Amino acid sequence: MGCSCSGCFNFLGIEIDDEELARFVEHVDKDNNGIITFEEWRDFLLFYPHEATIENIYHHWERVCLVDIGEQAVIPEGISKYAHPFRYFIAGGIAGAASRTATAPLDRLKVVLQVQTTRAWIMPAIKKMWKEGGLLGFFRGNGLNVVKVAPESAIKFYTYEMLKNMIANGREEDKRDIGTAGRLCAGGVAGAVAQTAIYPLDLLKTRLQTFSCEGGKVPKLGKLTKDIWVHEGPRVFYKGLVPSLLGIIPYAGIDLTAYETLKDVSKTYILHDGDPGPLVQLACGTVSGALGATCVYPLQVIRTRMQAQSSNKGAAHQGMSDVFWQTLKHEGYCGFYKGLLPNLLKVVPAASITYLVYERMKKWLDLD
Repeated sequence: MGCSCSGCFNFLGIEIDDEELARFVEHVDKDNNGIITFEEWRDFLLFYPHEATIENIYHHWERVCLVDIGEQAVIPEGISKYAHPFRYFIAGGIAGAASRTATAPLDRLKVVLQVQTTRAWIMPAIKKMWKEGGLLGFFRGNGLNVVKVAPESAIKFYTYEMLKNMIANGREEDKRDIGTAGRLCAGGVAGAVAQTAIYPLDLLKTRLQTFSCEGGKVPKLGKLTKDIWVHEGPRVFYKGLVPSLLGIIPYAGIDLTAYETLKDVSKTYILHDGDPGPLVQLACGTVSGALGATCVYPLQVIRTRMQAQSSNKGAAHQGMSDVFWQTLKHEGYCGFYKGLLPNLLKVVPAASITYLVYERMKKWLDLD
């Protein structure tokens, strides 16, 4: 199969000059012999509009990583390059909601263990959750967790794009890469803004998950919100915000650094200078995310304990520093890592479910 001029295209009503035709033939003709074979034409049609190159695979997984798995604070580069960012946002939001629902029992178990000031054991905590609400007790607070996905992602995305444009202000269009430091700064600030905006929902979720009750008699959300507002005041809705914000930048920095380091190590010692494929990148992302979450986990414990304590019941802790010293004094360093196991167990299933649902949503929204 070959063409020497653009006449046949013009005959078909397709306007193309000889220079464009030469570029097209060069693109399809992989062995550069001037002839497009059946195999070359087949591969071109199979992989259209993107060939299965390392660069295109990387950008595909980069886009997939925009979906939410409950802990992510880093926003990858590249979302503004796509034609349907709002559709990707919808797909990511639904995928994030699905993964959070599927891993809701692990999330509630983590919170229950975090607020225990005595020795925390997993099986007694599970039995207590079952006794208080049966099967539905494992999903207590998940509704608010799901509701948070869309606004949090939207605020984070919008803020990140705005900050990225500010950092890249004055640069040429093809040189608007803000680099790792710029991404870390913009992503961290965007995460902080989004976290602050939806933080009252996070506090309500923690209160619902830690509310002690028999027979599943959980207070209604409206009544719980009103009681907190009347008896503890509006400022309580932001209790524990400081340790939450303090963990965003370190998490993002550790995540990015570990990810790049693991990629370099795998490239040098495993792939022998070969480019890492999507599965290697996914493995590196899982390990780096788990490492980042582990390093800032003590701040999560402090935040959760501050959220769970009621101000009108003679709270045992008064502030962030008091929570820290009381935990260290009575529980030791291990107290800061209560609930870490179920938190880490969420990483792989949450990511897997997210990717599965995200790919389904892409097909439904015609994003392929």
